[in-house]
Amino acid sequence: MKKLALISLDGCGVYNIKHMPFLNELAESGEFAVVDSIFPTLTDLVHTSVMTGMWPKDHGVVENGYYDRISDRKVNFYNYEVAFNPHKVIKSPTIVDLLRQKGVKTAAVSGYTMPPFSGTDVRIFPPFFAGDRMYHQHGRDWRKDIWVMNSAIYLYEECRPDLLLVHFASIDGMGHDYGPLSEGTLKAIETVDTAVRTLWERLKDEYAFIIFADHGQEEVHTWVNLRTYLRKHGIETLHVSSGGGVHVYLRDPNQAEEAFEVLRKAPGVKEVFFRDELPHLDTLLSGELIVSAKPGYWFCSHRMCRGIKGVSHWVKGMHGSMNEPVVKVPLILWGFEKVELENPGLMDIAPTVLEFFGVEKPGNMVGGSLLDRS
Repeated sequence: MKKLALISLDGCGVYNIKHMPFLNELAESGEFAVVDSIFPTLTDLVHTSVMTGMWPKDHGVVENGYYDRISDRKVNFYNYEVAFNPHKVIKSPTIVDLLRQKGVKTAAVSGYTMPPFSGTDVRIFPPFFAGDRMYHQHGRDWRKDIWVMNSAIYLYEECRPDLLLVHFASIDGMGHDYGPLSEGTLKAIETVDTAVRTLWERLKDEYAFIIFADHGQEEVHTWVNLRTYLRKHGIETLHVSSGGGVHVYLRDPNQAEEAFEVLRKAPGVKEVFFRDELPHLDTLLSGELIVSAKPGYWFCSHRMCRGIKGVSHWVKGMHGSMNEPVVKVPLILWGFEKVELENPGLMDIAPTVLEFFGVEKPGNMVGGSLLDRS
């Protein structure tokens, strides 16, 4: 039976594909679709949804991690404890968990710690220092993805896993620092395209490929501090997350209606939702309100964001919003006998992987397989 490589191109909106000649070739020789990401379009939420086939309301990762009201702290994915014990945060089984029960051997490498990928039989993540600090030798630039590529080749040569998970991170990192399609981001795009080609050439005789992105990026020029804005209007918050799409946790949930009207008039706000208006986020882990930014804006809760808004001189690109450059992402399948891409989505990846290995999907798993068995 053929093996499978599942490759994530973090931050690679579909607009990047024209700058990736190998991905273009692979899309033409395989199956290609433009699909919608999942709002808020954030790395941890989307990857956990892809790897569980479940909505955030069920797997529990409603943003990049989540805010715990009881302990009054943000639960961070990127530390040692969570990286190596993903189900401390992820409440649903992943496809790796389900495949292990059937004897399917899995391996993973990630440019970050990526807990949804970390339950594999073999895994390579960036090393840690004492105190759970990650090692950032190459920061977020393209050299990190050379390391990812070499690590993936090592896993292939040493382990020959049935399922190989690979997460490239530099397009997203460089997009944040310099903006999408900046010189630095284009270098990352070129590097990732070449790295995927290298992996494909090494694995193509044994592996089929599913390649996807979690979100794109959009240029930003202005940050907005919603916590300060709400306080100015007499509304206190427990926590407001950061990014282009954020959760707002109110100190007094009875002020939700008032806060909704206030936020609709806030600078940079495009959409405001009560959590029950977004069924995939309708859980007490979500904020009372979820907000999406206008193009060019992002929401900042860091100490450096003093006041209500300011020039975003240290962040040039952002995601999380519902805006098209962020939401529209590529999905490529290569090496399958038959594929049926009728209204495909990221939530179809988990059922597809399970069917590929002959494992029945759980009845509560969202989406359906993209493999055509007719």
